Amino acid sequence: MGWNYGDILDAVARVVPADRPALIWGDDVVTWAAFDHRTNNLARTMIEHGLAPDDRVAILCRNHPAYIEATVAALKSRTVSVNVNYRYTADEIVYVLEDCGASALFYQDGLDATIAELKARLPGVRLWIRIESDRQVRAAAEGEQSFEAWAQAGDGAPLDIRRSPDDSYLLYTGGTTGRPKGVLWRTGDARKVQLESPLIAKRPADLAEHSAIVRDNLAPSRTIPACPLMHGAGSNAVIGELMAGGGAVLLPSDRFDADELWREVERTGVTRIAIVGDVFARPMLRALEAAPGRYELSSLKVISSAGLIWSGEVKAGLLAHLPKVTLVDILGASEASGFGYSVATADNVPATGVFAPGAKTVLIDADTGAVLPKGVPGEGLLARTEPVAAGYYRDPQKTAETYRMIDGVRYAVPGDFARLDAEGQLVLIGRGNLSINTGGEKVFPEEVEEALKLQPGVEDALVVGEPDPTWGKSIVAIVKSTSAFDEAAVRAGLQKTLANYKLPRRFLHVEVVPRHESGKADYRTAQALIATPTPVENL
Repeated sequence: MGWNYGDILDAVARVVPADRPALIWGDDVVTWAAFDHRTNNLARTMIEHGLAPDDRVAILCRNHPAYIEATVAALKSRTVSVNVNYRYTADEIVYVLEDCGASALFYQDGLDATIAELKARLPGVRLWIRIESDRQVRAAAEGEQSFEAWAQAGDGAPLDIRRSPDDSYLLYTGGTTGRPKGVLWRTGDARKVQLESPLIAKRPADLAEHSAIVRDNLAPSRTIPACPLMHGAGSNAVIGELMAGGGAVLLPSDRFDADELWREVERTGVTRIAIVGDVFARPMLRALEAAPGRYELSSLKVISSAGLIWSGEVKAGLLAHLPKVTLVDILGASEASGFGYSVATADNVPATGVFAPGAKTVLIDADTGAVLPKGVPGEGLLARTEPVAAGYYRDPQKTAETYRMIDGVRYAVPGDFARLDAEGQLVLIGRGNLSINTGGEKVFPEEVEEALKLQPGVEDALVVGEPDPTWGKSIVAIVKSTSAFDEAAVRAGLQKTLANYKLPRRFLHVEVVPRHESGKADYRTAQALIATPTPVENL
Protein backbone atom coordinates (compact mmCIF):
# COMPACT_ATOMS: atom_id res chain seq x y z
CA MET A 1 0.00 0.00 0.00
CA GLY A 2 1.43 3.41 -1.00
CA TRP A 3 0.34 5.78 1.74
CA ASN A 4 0.24 9.53 1.12
CA TYR A 5 -0.70 12.05 3.82
CA GLY A 6 -2.64 14.30 1.44
CA ASP A 7 -4.75 11.40 0.18
CA ILE A 8 -5.44 10.22 3.74
CA LEU A 9 -6.61 13.67 4.86
CA ASP A 10 -8.86 14.00 1.80
CA ALA A 11 -10.39 10.61 2.54
CA VAL A 12 -10.92 11.41 6.22
CA ALA A 13 -12.70 14.67 5.40
CA ARG A 14 -15.24 12.72 3.34
CA VAL A 15 -16.29 10.44 6.21
CA VAL A 16 -16.12 12.48 9.45
CA PRO A 17 -19.05 14.64 10.60
CA ALA A 18 -18.73 18.12 9.07
CA ASP A 19 -19.22 19.86 12.41
CA ARG A 20 -16.63 17.80 14.32
CA PRO A 21 -13.82 20.08 15.59
CA ALA A 22 -10.52 19.58 13.80
CA LEU A 23 -8.62 22.40 15.51
CA ILE A 24 -9.40 24.29 18.72
CA TRP A 25 -7.40 27.36 19.74
CA GLY A 26 -9.03 29.19 22.61
CA ASP A 27 -12.46 30.27 21.37
CA ASP A 28 -11.49 29.64 17.75
CA VAL A 29 -12.92 26.30 16.58
CA VAL A 30 -12.17 25.04 13.06
CA THR A 31 -14.61 22.28 12.13
CA TRP A 32 -13.57 19.45 9.86
CA ALA A 33 -15.63 20.94 7.03
CA ALA A 34 -13.91 24.31 7.43
CA PHE A 35 -10.48 22.69 7.84
CA ASP A 36 -10.89 20.73 4.61
CA HIS A 37 -12.28 23.76 2.78
CA ARG A 38 -9.49 26.09 3.93
CA THR A 39 -6.60 23.70 3.29
CA ASN A 40 -7.93 22.87 -0.18
CA ASN A 41 -8.16 26.59 -0.97
CA LEU A 42 -4.63 27.17 0.32
CA ALA A 43 -3.22 24.26 -1.66
CA ARG A 44 -4.91 25.34 -4.89
CA THR A 45 -3.75 28.94 -4.46
CA MET A 46 -0.20 27.76 -3.83
CA ILE A 47 -0.24 25.96 -7.16
CA GLU A 48 -1.82 28.95 -8.91
CA HIS A 49 1.07 31.10 -7.65
CA GLY A 50 3.55 28.82 -9.35
CA LEU A 51 4.56 26.42 -6.58
CA ALA A 52 5.28 23.00 -8.07
CA PRO A 53 5.77 19.51 -6.60
CA ASP A 54 8.93 19.33 -4.45
CA ASP A 55 9.19 23.12 -4.05
CA ARG A 56 10.14 23.84 -0.45
CA VAL A 57 7.62 25.85 1.57
CA ALA A 58 8.87 27.04 4.97
CA ILE A 59 6.65 27.80 7.99
CA LEU A 60 7.67 30.35 10.64
CA CYS A 61 4.82 30.34 13.13
CA ARG A 62 4.00 29.64 16.76
CA ASN A 63 1.37 27.11 17.88
CA HIS A 64 -1.49 28.55 15.86
CA PRO A 65 -4.11 26.85 13.65
CA ALA A 66 -2.41 28.34 10.59
CA TYR A 67 0.70 26.25 11.26
CA ILE A 68 -1.27 23.04 10.77
CA GLU A 69 -3.30 24.45 7.88
CA ALA A 70 -0.15 25.50 6.04
CA THR A 71 1.45 22.09 6.67
CA VAL A 72 -1.59 20.25 5.35
CA ALA A 73 -1.86 22.60 2.35
CA ALA A 74 1.73 21.72 1.48
CA LEU A 75 0.90 18.02 1.71
CA LYS A 76 -2.15 18.44 -0.49
CA SER A 77 -0.30 20.54 -3.10
CA ARG A 78 2.68 18.11 -3.17
CA THR A 79 5.09 20.82 -2.04
CA VAL A 80 7.57 20.11 0.77
CA SER A 81 6.87 21.78 4.13
CA VAL A 82 9.88 22.95 6.13
CA ASN A 83 9.75 23.73 9.86
CA VAL A 84 11.54 26.90 11.03
CA ASN A 85 12.27 27.68 14.68
CA TYR A 86 10.57 30.98 15.53
CA ARG A 87 13.21 31.64 18.18
CA TYR A 88 16.00 31.73 15.62
CA THR A 89 17.86 34.90 14.78
CA ALA A 90 17.68 36.27 11.25
CA ASP A 91 21.05 34.66 10.47
CA GLU A 92 19.80 31.25 11.61
CA ILE A 93 16.57 31.56 9.62
CA VAL A 94 18.53 32.58 6.53
CA TYR A 95 20.72 29.50 6.95
CA VAL A 96 17.71 27.13 7.04
CA LEU A 97 15.91 28.77 4.12
CA GLU A 98 19.04 28.82 1.97
CA ASP A 99 19.94 25.28 2.96
CA CYS A 100 16.56 23.90 1.93
CA GLY A 101 16.18 26.22 -1.09
CA ALA A 102 12.82 27.60 0.05
CA SER A 103 10.54 29.05 -2.62
CA ALA A 104 7.92 30.36 -0.17
CA LEU A 105 7.63 31.35 3.47
CA PHE A 106 4.47 31.35 5.57
CA TYR A 107 5.19 33.64 8.50
CA GLN A 108 3.15 34.85 11.44
CA ASP A 109 2.61 38.58 11.88
CA GLY A 110 4.60 40.35 14.57
CA LEU A 111 7.92 39.49 12.94
CA ASP A 112 8.12 42.58 10.73
CA ALA A 113 11.71 43.59 11.49
CA THR A 114 13.00 40.08 10.93
CA ILE A 115 10.98 39.61 7.75
CA ALA A 116 12.28 42.86 6.28
CA GLU A 117 15.83 41.61 6.76
CA LEU A 118 15.00 38.19 5.36
CA LYS A 119 13.50 39.69 2.21
CA ALA A 120 16.70 41.61 1.54
CA ARG A 121 18.85 38.51 2.00
CA LEU A 122 16.73 35.79 0.39
CA PRO A 123 16.05 36.59 -3.27
CA GLY A 124 15.25 32.93 -3.90
CA VAL A 125 12.07 33.11 -1.80
CA ARG A 126 9.40 34.06 -4.34
CA LEU A 127 6.33 34.10 -2.11
CA TRP A 128 5.92 35.72 1.31
CA ILE A 129 2.59 34.74 2.89
CA ARG A 130 1.68 36.67 6.05
CA ILE A 131 -0.36 34.76 8.65
CA GLU A 132 -2.86 37.00 10.47
CA SER A 133 -2.82 35.88 14.11
CA ASP A 134 -6.37 37.13 14.71
CA ARG A 135 -7.64 35.25 11.61
CA GLN A 136 -8.91 38.48 9.97
CA VAL A 137 -8.22 39.25 6.30
CA ARG A 138 -6.09 42.34 5.82
CA ALA A 139 -4.79 44.01 2.70
CA ALA A 140 -1.36 42.59 2.00
CA ALA A 141 1.61 44.93 1.83
CA GLU A 142 3.64 45.14 -1.34
CA GLY A 143 5.43 41.88 -2.00
CA GLU A 144 3.27 39.94 0.48
CA GLN A 145 0.27 37.63 0.30
CA SER A 146 -2.52 37.29 2.86
CA PHE A 147 -2.86 33.83 4.40
CA GLU A 148 -6.50 34.42 5.32
CA ALA A 149 -7.34 35.68 1.85
CA TRP A 150 -5.84 32.51 0.39
CA ALA A 151 -7.69 30.28 2.86
CA GLN A 152 -11.05 31.90 2.19
CA ALA A 153 -10.81 32.28 -1.60
CA GLY A 154 -12.33 29.37 -3.52
CA ASP A 155 -14.98 26.70 -3.29
CA GLY A 156 -12.93 24.42 -1.02
CA ALA A 157 -13.23 21.45 -3.37
CA PRO A 158 -10.56 18.74 -3.23
CA LEU A 159 -7.71 19.11 -5.69
CA ASP A 160 -7.70 17.02 -8.85
CA ILE A 161 -4.13 15.87 -8.34
CA ARG A 162 -2.28 12.56 -8.38
CA ARG A 163 -0.09 12.22 -5.31
CA SER A 164 2.65 9.75 -4.43
CA PRO A 165 4.04 7.98 -1.34
CA ASP A 166 7.32 9.68 -2.30
CA ASP A 167 5.83 13.12 -1.57
CA SER A 168 7.94 14.45 1.28
CA TYR A 169 8.39 16.90 4.11
CA LEU A 170 11.57 18.28 5.65
CA LEU A 171 12.14 18.11 9.38
CA TYR A 172 15.00 20.34 10.53
CA THR A 173 16.66 19.17 13.72
CA GLY A 174 17.14 21.56 16.61
CA GLY A 175 20.86 21.95 16.11
CA THR A 176 21.77 20.55 19.54
CA THR A 177 25.49 20.39 18.81
CA GLY A 178 25.84 22.13 15.45
CA ARG A 179 23.89 23.69 12.59
CA PRO A 180 20.38 22.37 11.98
CA LYS A 181 20.13 19.51 9.50
CA GLY A 182 17.13 18.83 7.30
CA VAL A 183 15.86 15.25 7.54
CA LEU A 184 13.81 14.29 4.48
CA TRP A 185 10.83 12.01 5.16
CA ARG A 186 8.69 10.40 2.49
CA THR A 187 5.09 10.44 3.66
CA GLY A 188 4.68 6.78 2.72
CA ASP A 189 7.53 5.78 5.02
CA ALA A 190 6.40 8.09 7.82
CA ARG A 191 2.92 6.55 7.74
CA LYS A 192 4.34 3.02 7.99
CA VAL A 193 6.27 4.05 11.11
CA GLN A 194 3.12 5.56 12.60
CA LEU A 195 1.31 2.27 12.16
CA GLU A 196 3.93 0.52 14.32
CA SER A 197 2.92 2.60 17.35
CA PRO A 198 1.14 0.97 20.31
CA LEU A 199 -1.20 3.98 20.21
CA ILE A 200 -2.75 2.59 16.99
CA ALA A 201 -5.54 0.18 17.88
CA LYS A 202 -6.33 -0.97 14.33
CA ARG A 203 -3.82 -1.13 11.47
CA PRO A 204 -5.58 -0.76 8.10
CA ALA A 205 -4.19 -2.45 5.01
CA ASP A 206 -5.29 0.25 2.57
CA LEU A 207 -7.01 3.63 2.32
CA ALA A 208 -10.50 2.15 1.98
CA GLU A 209 -10.09 0.20 5.21
CA HIS A 210 -8.64 3.27 6.93
CA SER A 211 -11.65 5.35 5.86
CA ALA A 212 -14.03 2.73 7.19
CA ILE A 213 -12.25 2.66 10.57
CA VAL A 214 -12.42 6.46 10.81
CA ARG A 215 -16.09 6.53 9.75
CA ASP A 216 -17.09 3.95 12.35
CA ASN A 217 -15.18 5.57 15.21
CA LEU A 218 -17.81 7.60 17.04
CA ALA A 219 -15.48 8.55 19.89
CA PRO A 220 -12.38 10.03 18.20
CA SER A 221 -9.36 11.19 20.14
CA ARG A 222 -8.41 14.79 20.78
CA THR A 223 -4.76 15.74 21.31
CA ILE A 224 -2.95 18.67 22.90
CA PRO A 225 0.62 19.17 21.70
CA ALA A 226 2.22 20.74 24.78
CA CYS A 227 5.42 21.17 22.78
CA PRO A 228 5.89 23.52 19.81
CA LEU A 229 4.50 22.49 16.42
CA MET A 230 7.80 23.58 14.86
CA HIS A 231 9.34 20.40 16.28
CA GLY A 232 8.52 16.95 15.00
CA ALA A 233 7.02 15.70 18.25
CA GLY A 234 4.33 18.40 18.14
CA SER A 235 3.44 18.49 14.45
CA ASN A 236 3.60 14.70 14.02
CA ALA A 237 1.22 14.21 16.96
CA VAL A 238 -1.33 16.61 15.45
CA ILE A 239 -1.10 15.34 11.86
CA GLY A 240 -1.38 11.77 13.12
CA GLU A 241 -4.49 12.67 15.11
CA LEU A 242 -6.10 14.40 12.14
CA MET A 243 -5.42 11.43 9.88
CA ALA A 244 -7.30 9.31 12.42
CA GLY A 245 -10.31 11.63 12.17
CA GLY A 246 -9.77 13.28 15.55
CA GLY A 247 -8.83 16.80 16.48
CA ALA A 248 -6.18 18.91 18.16
CA VAL A 249 -6.29 21.58 20.84
CA LEU A 250 -3.59 24.27 20.71
CA LEU A 251 -2.70 26.08 23.91
CA PRO A 252 -3.67 29.78 23.70
CA SER A 253 -0.46 31.09 25.30
CA ASP A 254 2.84 31.33 23.47
CA ARG A 255 4.80 29.93 26.42
CA PHE A 256 4.06 26.63 28.14
CA ASP A 257 1.95 26.91 31.28
CA ALA A 258 1.07 23.62 33.01
CA ASP A 259 -2.06 25.00 34.68
CA GLU A 260 -3.30 26.30 31.35
CA LEU A 261 -2.70 22.83 29.90
CA TRP A 262 -4.80 21.15 32.58
CA ARG A 263 -7.54 23.77 32.19
CA GLU A 264 -7.70 23.08 28.46
CA VAL A 265 -7.83 19.31 29.02
CA GLU A 266 -10.81 19.86 31.30
CA ARG A 267 -12.51 22.44 29.06
CA THR A 268 -12.19 20.61 25.75
CA GLY A 269 -12.25 16.94 26.76
CA VAL A 270 -8.74 16.14 25.60
CA THR A 271 -7.90 12.42 25.46
CA ARG A 272 -4.16 12.61 24.78
CA ILE A 273 -1.31 14.97 25.62
CA ALA A 274 1.91 14.96 23.57
CA ILE A 275 5.00 16.14 25.47
CA VAL A 276 8.79 16.02 25.22
CA GLY A 277 10.06 14.38 28.39
CA ASP A 278 10.62 15.78 31.85
CA VAL A 279 10.91 19.40 30.80
CA PHE A 280 7.13 19.34 30.28
CA ALA A 281 6.20 16.50 32.64
CA ARG A 282 7.79 18.00 35.76
CA PRO A 283 5.81 21.28 35.69
CA MET A 284 2.68 19.28 34.85
CA LEU A 285 3.26 17.18 37.96
CA ARG A 286 4.00 20.25 40.12
CA ALA A 287 0.68 21.82 39.04
CA LEU A 288 -1.22 18.68 40.08
CA GLU A 289 0.64 18.47 43.38
CA ALA A 290 -0.05 22.13 44.14
CA ALA A 291 -3.81 21.67 43.86
CA PRO A 292 -4.88 17.99 44.00
CA GLY A 293 -8.32 17.48 42.49
CA ARG A 294 -8.59 21.01 41.07
CA TYR A 295 -9.08 19.79 37.50
CA GLU A 296 -11.65 17.35 36.14
CA LEU A 297 -9.45 15.18 33.90
CA SER A 298 -11.55 12.05 33.36
CA SER A 299 -11.40 12.44 29.56
CA LEU A 300 -7.61 11.97 29.51
CA LYS A 301 -6.46 8.51 28.47
CA VAL A 302 -2.85 8.84 27.26
CA ILE A 303 0.18 11.05 27.76
CA SER A 304 2.87 10.32 25.18
CA SER A 305 6.43 11.58 24.97
CA ALA A 306 9.13 11.46 22.32
CA GLY A 307 12.58 12.93 21.89
CA LEU A 308 13.74 13.40 25.49
CA ILE A 309 14.18 11.27 28.59
CA TRP A 310 11.05 10.94 30.74
CA SER A 311 12.09 9.78 34.20
CA GLY A 312 10.39 7.00 36.10
CA GLU A 313 9.82 9.03 39.25
CA VAL A 314 7.96 11.75 37.33
CA LYS A 315 5.84 9.11 35.61
CA ALA A 316 5.00 7.59 39.00
CA GLY A 317 4.08 11.03 40.33
CA LEU A 318 1.72 11.71 37.43
CA LEU A 319 0.08 8.31 37.78
CA ALA A 320 -0.57 8.95 41.47
CA HIS A 321 -2.86 11.78 40.34
CA LEU A 322 -4.02 10.12 37.09
CA PRO A 323 -4.27 6.39 37.90
CA LYS A 324 -6.37 5.55 34.83
CA VAL A 325 -4.03 7.20 32.33
CA THR A 326 -1.45 5.28 30.27
CA LEU A 327 1.96 6.88 29.75
CA VAL A 328 3.71 5.98 26.48
CA ASP A 329 7.40 6.84 26.14
CA ILE A 330 8.60 6.59 22.51
CA LEU A 331 12.28 6.06 21.76
CA GLY A 332 13.08 7.78 18.50
CA ALA A 333 14.89 10.56 16.68
CA SER A 334 14.32 12.91 13.77
CA GLU A 335 16.14 10.39 11.55
CA ALA A 336 14.01 7.39 12.54
CA SER A 337 11.45 6.43 15.15
CA GLY A 338 9.97 3.36 16.75
CA PHE A 339 13.24 2.09 18.25
CA GLY A 340 11.41 1.21 21.43
CA TYR A 341 8.39 1.88 23.60
CA SER A 342 7.96 2.14 27.35
CA VAL A 343 4.39 1.88 28.60
CA ALA A 344 3.69 2.90 32.19
CA THR A 345 0.48 2.36 34.13
CA ALA A 346 -0.45 2.79 37.77
CA ASP A 347 0.46 -0.88 38.30
CA ASN A 348 3.79 -0.82 36.48
CA VAL A 349 6.28 2.00 35.94
CA PRO A 350 9.41 0.88 34.06
CA ALA A 351 12.76 2.30 35.15
CA THR A 352 14.03 5.47 33.49
CA GLY A 353 15.40 4.87 30.01
CA VAL A 354 14.21 1.26 29.73
CA PHE A 355 12.19 0.32 26.62
CA ALA A 356 10.71 -2.71 24.93
CA PRO A 357 12.56 -2.81 21.57
CA GLY A 358 10.64 -2.24 18.37
CA ALA A 359 10.26 -5.14 15.96
CA LYS A 360 12.81 -3.64 13.55
CA THR A 361 15.35 -2.54 16.19
CA VAL A 362 18.87 -3.95 16.45
CA LEU A 363 22.20 -3.01 18.01
CA ILE A 364 25.36 -2.44 15.96
CA ASP A 365 28.86 -3.05 17.30
CA ALA A 366 30.51 0.38 17.45
CA ASP A 367 33.96 -1.05 16.63
CA THR A 368 33.23 -3.58 13.88
CA GLY A 369 30.05 -2.13 12.41
CA ALA A 370 28.42 -5.56 12.52
CA VAL A 371 24.82 -6.14 13.55
CA LEU A 372 24.68 -7.90 16.91
CA PRO A 373 22.54 -11.06 17.06
CA LYS A 374 18.94 -10.09 17.65
CA GLY A 375 17.71 -10.86 21.15
CA VAL A 376 21.18 -11.59 22.53
CA PRO A 377 22.25 -9.33 25.44
CA GLY A 378 24.94 -6.83 24.46
CA GLU A 379 25.81 -3.17 24.00
CA GLY A 380 26.07 -1.11 20.84
CA LEU A 381 24.66 1.63 18.65
CA LEU A 382 20.89 1.75 18.42
CA ALA A 383 19.66 1.06 14.88
CA ARG A 384 16.60 -0.03 12.94
CA THR A 385 15.70 -1.23 9.48
CA GLU A 386 13.35 0.53 7.06
CA PRO A 387 11.00 2.34 7.01
CA VAL A 388 13.22 5.26 8.06
CA ALA A 389 13.85 8.76 6.69
CA ALA A 390 15.31 9.13 3.20
CA GLY A 391 18.35 10.97 4.55
CA TYR A 392 19.74 14.43 5.18
CA TYR A 393 18.78 16.99 2.57
CA ARG A 394 21.75 17.97 0.39
CA ASP A 395 24.22 16.16 2.66
CA PRO A 396 25.22 12.82 1.11
CA GLN A 397 28.20 12.38 3.45
CA LYS A 398 26.13 12.71 6.63
CA THR A 399 23.42 10.55 5.06
CA ALA A 400 25.93 7.76 4.38
CA GLU A 401 27.23 7.98 7.96
CA THR A 402 23.77 7.71 9.53
CA TYR A 403 21.99 5.46 7.04
CA ARG A 404 24.27 2.47 6.64
CA MET A 405 24.08 -0.47 4.27
CA ILE A 406 25.10 -3.64 6.13
CA ASP A 407 24.88 -6.97 4.31
CA GLY A 408 22.45 -5.48 1.81
CA VAL A 409 20.10 -4.04 4.45
CA ARG A 410 19.67 -0.31 5.11
CA TYR A 411 19.80 0.78 8.76
CA ALA A 412 19.23 4.13 10.44
CA VAL A 413 21.92 4.70 13.08
CA PRO A 414 21.34 8.13 14.71
CA GLY A 415 24.19 7.73 17.22
CA ASP A 416 22.56 6.60 20.48
CA PHE A 417 24.17 3.85 22.55
CA ALA A 418 21.97 1.26 24.24
CA ARG A 419 22.26 -2.05 26.02
CA LEU A 420 19.99 -5.08 25.59
CA ASP A 421 19.63 -6.74 28.99
CA ALA A 422 18.94 -10.36 29.87
CA GLU A 423 15.18 -9.66 29.99
CA GLY A 424 15.17 -8.42 26.40
CA GLN A 425 14.73 -4.76 27.38
CA LEU A 426 16.63 -1.87 25.82
CA VAL A 427 18.47 0.36 28.30
CA LEU A 428 19.34 3.72 26.78
CA ILE A 429 22.90 4.79 27.61
CA GLY A 430 23.39 8.07 25.77
CA ARG A 431 24.36 9.95 22.65
CA GLY A 432 27.76 8.93 21.34
CA ASN A 433 28.68 12.31 19.86
CA LEU A 434 28.03 13.98 23.23
CA SER A 435 30.15 11.63 25.31
CA ILE A 436 32.86 13.18 27.50
CA ASN A 437 36.26 11.49 27.56
CA THR A 438 37.70 12.03 31.02
CA GLY A 439 40.93 10.23 31.86
CA GLY A 440 40.27 7.71 29.10
CA GLU A 441 36.78 6.88 30.40
CA LYS A 442 33.66 7.65 28.36
CA VAL A 443 30.87 9.47 30.21
CA PHE A 444 27.41 9.98 28.69
CA PRO A 445 25.89 13.29 29.83
CA GLU A 446 22.35 11.91 29.91
CA GLU A 447 23.26 9.32 32.54
CA VAL A 448 24.72 11.95 34.87
CA GLU A 449 21.86 14.38 34.19
CA GLU A 450 19.22 11.84 35.17
CA ALA A 451 21.13 10.96 38.35
CA LEU A 452 21.35 14.67 39.22
CA LYS A 453 17.62 15.22 38.76
CA LEU A 454 16.96 12.61 41.46
CA GLN A 455 18.91 14.61 44.04
CA PRO A 456 17.18 16.98 46.50
CA GLY A 457 17.23 20.60 45.40
CA VAL A 458 17.92 19.91 41.70
CA GLU A 459 15.10 21.02 39.40
CA ASP A 460 16.92 20.66 36.08
CA ALA A 461 20.43 19.87 34.92
CA LEU A 462 22.72 19.59 31.91
CA VAL A 463 26.20 18.07 31.90
CA VAL A 464 29.06 19.11 29.62
CA GLY A 465 32.82 18.65 29.53
CA GLU A 466 35.45 21.37 29.83
CA PRO A 467 39.17 21.15 29.04
CA ASP A 468 41.25 19.75 31.88
CA PRO A 469 45.07 19.59 31.82
CA THR A 470 45.11 16.32 33.75
CA TRP A 471 42.05 14.41 32.58
CA GLY A 472 41.53 15.82 29.10
CA LYS A 473 37.98 16.79 29.99
CA SER A 474 36.32 17.27 33.36
CA ILE A 475 32.60 17.19 34.00
CA VAL A 476 30.61 20.33 34.75
CA ALA A 477 27.01 20.23 35.94
CA ILE A 478 24.81 23.19 34.98
CA VAL A 479 21.92 23.12 37.42
CA LYS A 480 18.76 24.97 38.26
CA SER A 481 18.45 24.46 42.00
CA THR A 482 16.21 25.29 44.93
CA SER A 483 17.08 26.35 48.46
CA ALA A 484 17.21 22.65 49.36
CA PHE A 485 20.36 22.16 47.28
CA ASP A 486 23.36 21.06 49.32
CA GLU A 487 26.42 20.23 47.25
CA ALA A 488 27.89 17.76 49.71
CA ALA A 489 24.58 15.90 49.95
CA VAL A 490 24.18 15.87 46.18
CA ARG A 491 27.67 14.45 45.73
CA ALA A 492 26.98 11.78 48.34
CA GLY A 493 23.76 10.87 46.56
CA LEU A 494 25.44 10.65 43.18
CA GLN A 495 28.14 8.33 44.54
CA LYS A 496 25.48 5.73 45.28
CA THR A 497 24.74 5.24 41.56
CA LEU A 498 27.68 6.70 39.59
CA ALA A 499 31.34 5.79 39.36
CA ASN A 500 33.66 8.47 40.70
CA TYR A 501 34.91 9.47 37.25
CA LYS A 502 31.33 10.36 36.28
CA LEU A 503 30.87 12.85 39.13
CA PRO A 504 30.83 16.59 38.32
CA ARG A 505 34.02 18.39 39.28
CA ARG A 506 32.11 21.62 39.58
CA PHE A 507 28.54 22.95 39.61
CA LEU A 508 27.35 26.05 37.79
CA HIS A 509 24.04 27.41 39.11
CA VAL A 510 21.76 29.20 36.65
CA GLU A 511 18.26 30.66 36.62
CA VAL A 512 17.35 28.71 33.47
CA VAL A 513 19.09 25.62 32.13
CA PRO A 514 19.80 26.15 28.40
CA ARG A 515 17.22 24.28 26.37
CA HIS A 516 15.51 24.68 23.03
CA GLU A 517 11.79 25.45 23.12
CA SER A 518 11.09 21.78 22.44
CA GLY A 519 12.75 20.96 25.78
CA LYS A 520 15.79 19.36 24.20
CA ALA A 521 19.17 20.28 25.60
CA ASP A 522 21.01 23.18 24.00
CA TYR A 523 24.56 21.90 24.46
CA ARG A 524 26.07 24.61 22.27
CA THR A 525 24.85 27.31 24.64
CA ALA A 526 25.79 25.15 27.62
CA GLN A 527 29.38 24.87 26.37
CA ALA A 528 29.58 28.65 26.01
CA LEU A 529 27.99 29.11 29.40
CA ILE A 530 30.59 27.17 31.36
CA ALA A 531 33.24 29.61 30.16
CA THR A 532 31.15 32.56 31.44
CA PRO A 533 32.04 33.58 35.00
CA THR A 534 28.54 34.77 35.82
CA PRO A 535 25.35 32.77 35.20
CA VAL A 536 23.33 33.87 32.20
CA GLU A 537 19.66 34.39 32.93
CA ASN A 538 16.66 33.91 30.69
CA LEU A 539 18.44 32.02 27.93
